[in-house]
Order: sequence, then structure tokens, then C-alpha cells
Amino acid sequence: MQIPFYFDYACPWAYLGSCRAEAFFGELGATIEFRPVHLATLKEPTSGSKQAPMGERRGAWYMDDLQAWSEMVGGDLNLAPKELVGRSTRLALCGAIVAAEAGRLREYHYPAYRARWVEARDISEPGVVRALLEGAGLDADAALARASSPELDAQLDQATRDAIDRGVFGVPSYFVGDRLFWGNDRFELARFYLEKALEAAA
Repeated sequence: MQIPFYFDYACPWAYLGSCRAEAFFGELGATIEFRPVHLATLKEPTSGSKQAPMGERRGAWYMDDLQAWSEMVGGDLNLAPKELVGRSTRLALCGAIVAAEAGRLREYHYPAYRARWVEARDISEPGVVRALLEGAGLDADAALARASSPELDAQLDQATRDAIDRGVFGVPSYFVGDRLFWGNDRFELARFYLEKALEAAA
């Protein structure tokens, strides 16, 4: 069975989910299909003009929770560079599409997440994306030109609309059959339904 896994490099939870998804579901013979989507477009608007910031206690817990998950899944996590929050990930996501077309997605995907969430590199910068494409074994200049093209930008928008049409509202999101799961902490529940689906198909 193939599990579509929707992600955006902007999200640390999708990074932590990516760190373990293939091993976790691979134990049952499932394969992960990583699908880039633009999170800012994907998210549903909240009521009111602006979402209230976290309180001091919840904010402290949230940061500690991220670090705890990072330690458990073995994914290094650097939350220090606050200036990177909100930077565009569109070019990096289009780079993932280019890498996928060349059959080199994983060689690009994991280093791209590490670049953002471990090495604190600005993946909105073309030079950073170019280096990631080159590291994935692609012709860096040609791949960056394609990733920067209006065609790829439109392709990312279409992939995001397709995800919205399927009910996706955040990342990481993944499906077992038609059942949607959202969040790094829903893997066990997804696995339960994966086992049921495999038993029914046997």
C-alpha cells in the first residue's frame, strides 16, 4: 500500500514526521509518497482577523514538546533562528517537484529538511536550493531554472488545490485509503487502520 504524505518545509512537525514515516510504515510493507504542498495556502482561515498568540506557559510547553519529539525520533532540531520563520518555501517545494521528476526526491527531501531545521539555512534563497539540487545529483543550474519557472509554481498550486479538495488542511497529513490523518502524533492511529486494511485485503 502507498501512503501519500503531504508536507511543507515550513513545518517542523512535518520534518519530524518525515524523519520516521518510511521506517514506521515500512514495517508493514507500505511505501511513503512524499507530496509537497504550500502550507500557507492550505491552511483554513481562522475566525477573526488574527489568531491570538500562545500564552507564556503554553509557548514554553510547545517548544519543549517539539524538542522531546525530536529526541524520540532522532531528528536534530534547531529552533533558535526565529528570523527564518515565515520565509517562503515555494522555491524549495518546487525544487522537490523537480527532484521527484528526476527520481531523486529522497536525495533532495531529507537534506532540504535538515537545511531548514538543523542547519538553519534560508531555503528561500536560490543559492541554497541550487546547492540542495546539486547535492541530489541533478544538473543544478537547469534544475534551479525549472524550479523557478511559472510552470512549476502553477504545478505546486495545483497540488495544493488537489490536497484541499481531498480535505487536507495542514501538514503533515497522510492517508490510509480515504481516511485522513493529521499530525506527527497520529502515526499509531494510522498504523492501526493500515493493519486493518491489510488484513481485509489478505
